Amino acid sequence: MRSIVFCTTCRLSKDEKCNAQGVTGGELLAREMEALLADNGRSDIKVERHECLWSCKEHCNVLLRDTEKFSYLTGRFVPQRDNVEAILEWFDLHGQSEEGAVGFRQWPDGMRGHFIARIPPQIEG
Repeated sequence: MRSIVFCTTCRLSKDEKCNAQGVTGGELLAREMEALLADNGRSDIKVERHECLWSCKEHCNVLLRDTEKFSYLTGRFVPQRDNVEAILEWFDLHGQSEEGAVGFRQWPDGMRGHFIARIPPQIEG
């Protein structure tokens, strides 16, 4: 199963918790991703929300989760369309890879500098 998990308690930026309407950066980023997926008629990736991903030194954290391959914790995004486009483009490359490893040269520019942790898939046994 592949999903993109957005931290809904994540700050809007390093200095601001919410926008003028009181919406957190993580929630704004999740809404942008839902709009992008809807605009492209995509239902193959599930958007999830979680209250805290415990990476509070960063803002706008996103977990790119795959139960069969490596998953990745990312952060430091600005909640806008070009960032969710980069996230989705990278996650599509991830889905095409055998183990969930995307070569650095393939990364969209918008994903460089945003990776926090690589999480191995669960090993059955």
